[in-house]
Amino acid sequence: MIKKLRDQVYNIGLFAAIPALDEQNILRAADALVKGGIRGIIIPWDKSLAPAVKKMHTRYPQVLIGVQGLYDKTNRVDFIVGTTGISKKAQAPFLLRKGNNLLDGSTVLAQCANKLVLVSDVKKQKWEEITHRAQQSLQKMLGFELRHVGINHPNVKEAENTADQFEHLFGFTKTDKGGAYFAGPYIEAMKKMFYGTHGHIAIATNHPARAAWYLEQRGAKFNWKSADYNEDGSLRVVYLQDEIGGFAVHIIQK
Repeated sequence: MIKKLRDQVYNIGLFAAIPALDEQNILRAADALVKGGIRGIIIPWDKSLAPAVKKMHTRYPQVLIGVQGLYDKTNRVDFIVGTTGISKKAQAPFLLRKGNNLLDGSTVLAQCANKLVLVSDVKKQKWEEITHRAQQSLQKMLGFELRHVGINHPNVKEAENTADQFEHLFGFTKTDKGGAYFAGPYIEAMKKMFYGTHGHIAIATNHPARAAWYLEQRGAKFNWKSADYNEDGSLRVVYLQDEIGGFAVHIIQK
C-alpha cells in the first residue's frame, strides 16, 4: 500500500462496514455515516453497486471507500479488503481484515465497525440512529478528556502562590515540575507567561495524530512549531493555532 493512502487509513482509524443493501439504502446509510463524522466506508462488493460507489465518490471526495469481496475494476475504489492473502488479481491497494482489525501486512492501521449500520435501522429508516452511533464511536476512539488547566504567571512567586492555594483549599498536592508548579494533576501554574492570553487547556486523547487530523476536518488549525514527539516519532502534544475563550488549547497523548 502506498504511503499516502496508508497514512490516510491510519488517520481515519475507524471504518464503517455497510451491510449488503440496495443502492438507494447504501447511499442513505453513507449519508448518515458522513453526517456523523465517519470518513471511511467499506461495502460488500457487487457489480450492481458500481453506480453507488461512483455517487459516493462524487458526494464525498474526502471519504475513503473500500470494498470487500471479489472486485473486477468496473469502478474506482480506494482499496480492497480481504480476509485471506492478497489476491493475484487484486487491482487496487489491499488491506487484510482480521476480526475488526484492518491491517497492512502485520501492522494494524484501523478498525472496522460492523454495528454502526444495522439492517433493522435501515428497514425502519432510522438514519438519525446511525448518525448518533457514528458520533459516539468516533468520540470513543479519540477519547477526548480534559487533562488540566494551565494558568500563566509573570514570575515564579505568583505561580507558587497559585499552586499553594489549590493545595490548601482542595488538597491538590503541589509539585515542582520545572517550568510550572502542578496542583494535583489538574492545575498547571506556569512560572512565566506562556501560550494563551490567560493560559492553556490540555485535552488528552488516545491518538494525538489521528485527533489532529479529525480536528482539521472540523476546521481547526494547528501551531506545528509547538509540537512535541515521543521517542518513536509519534505525536505527543501540539497546540491549536487559535485561542478559545482566551485560552490556548493543546491535545496531548493519554
